[in-house]
Amino acid sequence: MKKVTPRQLAMKNLALGYGNQTIVPNLSLDIPTGEITAIIGPNGCGKSTLLRGVSRLLKPTKGSITLDGKPLTTYGGKEFARIVGLLPQNPIAPDGVTVADLVSRGRYPYQGLFRGNSAEDDAAVAWALEATNTMGLAERQVTELSGGQRQRVWIAMALAQQTDILLLDEPTTYLDLAHQVELLDLLAELNEVRGTTMVMVLHELNLAARAAHHLIAMKDGAIAAAGTAANVMTEQNLEKIFGLRASVTDPRADGSTVIVPHARRPVSSHGDSHVRNH
Repeated sequence: MKKVTPRQLAMKNLALGYGNQTIVPNLSLDIPTGEITAIIGPNGCGKSTLLRGVSRLLKPTKGSITLDGKPLTTYGGKEFARIVGLLPQNPIAPDGVTVADLVSRGRYPYQGLFRGNSAEDDAAVAWALEATNTMGLAERQVTELSGGQRQRVWIAMALAQQTDILLLDEPTTYLDLAHQVELLDLLAELNEVRGTTMVMVLHELNLAARAAHHLIAMKDGAIAAAGTAANVMTEQNLEKIFGLRASVTDPRADGSTVIVPHARRPVSSHGDSHVRNH
């Protein structure tokens, strides 16, 4: 598997929104090259909106997004798709498409107008199916699969694209905890072996702390904190950004970060009596 080309992805004074509603008002950010970055934050803070802007699905209303110092708009469609891949939220597969066909669509940026799959394309598709444990589903229709199976198939398609930068919007959706950990470990291995720059939106804070080299915590469309898990996942930040009262521990004393929410305040005996009697 070939190494990626290091890419510089940067945003300056960026504004994004929908219609007259601004979601991200003024954001400047350099994405660490060759690392895994996790974007965290409460619902509606602009995480997915930011990813849509970087993937060219949403046009900025102000500011710029550059790739290797050039505006995203200067790249052709296939050229951009060979550099930046996206796993969006809740993708929809066409009716009747099989798993193998869907994953093969990840190779579209490398194919000419009249050329089918090459040996390199077939190898990339087979690797992506094996890596996501979906080879046994190859001949099944995507619409027949469970939510977790479909999510792994979409991830396989993104992996088959073999881009230098991979954007993933809530990639652990529909997966049970074991498959969430398995997927994030796979992405970590891909990052180590190929040097793929990854930016993912994650809701599960402990998984984000475990998976990412760099965390970006957003609130109200702005960056509230950025850096390592130890710097971002502080008790003060968790309460300020999420309204979450929690303890942050390092159970293995190896620099790992684990968040333990505080116990719910017990209902008073007077309150219990009130509920029982009414």
